[in-house]
Amino acid sequence: MIQYHLMQKLQLILPDLEWTVDYKTANDNTGTVYYEGGGKPGEYDVPVRFPRYMVYISSSDWDKAEYAAQIVFEALHKHTNESVTVEFMKDGNVVATKSYRVFLIKAASEPLPIGVENNVMDYSVNFDVTLIENKEEL
Repeated sequence: MIQYHLMQKLQLILPDLEWTVDYKTANDNTGTVYYEGGGKPGEYDVPVRFPRYMVYISSSDWDKAEYAAQIVFEALHKHTNESVTVEFMKDGNVVATKSYRVFLIKAASEPLPIGVENNVMDYSVNFDVTLIENKEEL
C-alpha cells in the first residue's frame, strides 16, 4: 500500500543505504520496507485500514545498522496526518492511482536486533499504520 512512500522518506534521511521495497537487491548496507498485511479494515461507513510495515536494516558495520534502525524508529514513530498517493504501474505506465490519508504511524516495538549472518547485522523496525482511502464522490 504505502511502502514505496515510506521508503522514499527513509531514503532522504539515510541515503548511504541501498533502499528497496518488498525485496532486497544486496546483502550489505540495505534498507527494505516490507508490507506485512495488517488488521481487518473497519466495518462502518468509512472503513479505516490498519496495515503493518517492517523496515529491515542490514549492514556489516554493526554500529551503522543499530544507528539506522534508531533513525528509522525516530523518523516514523508517531508520524501523523499525511496524504499519500500510490501509483499502480503496468508495462512502465501508470494505470491507476489511489490516495490515502495516513492518520498515525506507530512503532509496534523498539528496533529489534535480528542477529548476524555472514558478519552482517540485521535489525527490524515494525510499524502499525492507521489510514483511510480517500474516495472521490461521483
